[in-house]
Amino acid sequence: MRHPEKTTSPGSLDRQRLKSIYESLRPAYEAALQAVLREIRACLERHGHSPNIKYRVKRFENYFEKLGRFDQGGKPQALSDLLGLRIICPFLEDLETVEGLLVKNFEVVELERKGARHSFREFGYDSVHLLIRLDRELLGETLPHSAAVAEVQLRTILQDAWAEVEHELIYKSDISLPNESVKRKLASLNATLTLSDLIFQEIRDYQREIRDRDRKRRQSLEAKLGAPFCISMPGAEPAGDQGQAAVSLELGSRLGQHKLERAMLAALDAHSRGELGQAVQLYTQILRLKLADPIRALVYNHRGMAHFARSDYRRAIRDFSRAIDFDAKNTRCYNNRALTFRVLKRFDRSLADYDRSLAIKSSQLDALWGRAQTCYEMKLFTQALADCEKALALQADFAPAQALVRRIGSQVF
Repeated sequence: MRHPEKTTSPGSLDRQRLKSIYESLRPAYEAALQAVLREIRACLERHGHSPNIKYRVKRFENYFEKLGRFDQGGKPQALSDLLGLRIICPFLEDLETVEGLLVKNFEVVELERKGARHSFREFGYDSVHLLIRLDRELLGETLPHSAAVAEVQLRTILQDAWAEVEHELIYKSDISLPNESVKRKLASLNATLTLSDLIFQEIRDYQREIRDRDRKRRQSLEAKLGAPFCISMPGAEPAGDQGQAAVSLELGSRLGQHKLERAMLAALDAHSRGELGQAVQLYTQILRLKLADPIRALVYNHRGMAHFARSDYRRAIRDFSRAIDFDAKNTRCYNNRALTFRVLKRFDRSLADYDRSLAIKSSQLDALWGRAQTCYEMKLFTQALADCEKALALQADFAPAQALVRRIGSQVF
């Protein structure tokens, strides 16, 4: 990294005198580094990020050795990496987010993307470097030929692993660059790590899409029970089977051409759009495949949700029960079957399923809220109130539970 500040040639300085200056100023540099570290960590944590952060003050030998690399001609550059921080994130998208937070909350005087200057055949790995200006009062006096900045590097876990190994093999080595065969192997490894980062990001995007679709479907499920109490969960009733004819993909060919994940995404997509008949058919096609028990339970559970949304409660209960047969610890299957029993006013069965679910995992907002509603229907107001309080302990601003507490209070007291 280069900084616009220029100083006089380092050749005029005595090594021992420079080392004495370095030793006297090092405590102030360490204190400044810790202050910057705390500010950056606090900023990132406020926005929900907790990456690993490495940091260091450059050792004297490295500092002095780097002075010897100054440009010739009396116009040396000021060192900008005496204070270094490396923020290591799991995914590529995190790098962009963290970069934006640093630019917004700190005085960034320079930003460089290291990988941009390498061809695909060259060594090196993508890395974002920023220079953050330090408070002069915090740092005090600066070392000769140095800038009052901290260098911050942003890397993924894989980028950091590559950088550490590359530093040992190439940067610190006193042996000339390896032969062409070794160069090709390093380039291939670099490409593999880059591809791995991209694949990890794609998997994360896929998981986010699945969670978002699942959230929308659950909102549609809960909306069916919201109206009677006027305390509905957010979301809207699915549109039914309207638009089903617009789906142009033929089921058999879709399953024949794509892997299980693709078929499942197609089913979830139809489900989320309210094309419930199409979703049921796709789930049914998937269930004809060879599946591991937990996956089969998941598909039965989703098909049951589609049946529920179509008000076909008999088939919904059958699918939720089949899901439990294949995964007896899946609390969502119990919760969904309990919800269906409640719609059918089979309250004893609903209560039994919620009890089973909460016996598996007691800290479930959905199960506590569902059991509270079942108990309310059964006029078990004390237990309904207790479950609402437990739900509010998990999420204090959960408006449906707050509303039911007020409703119970107005009736009982």
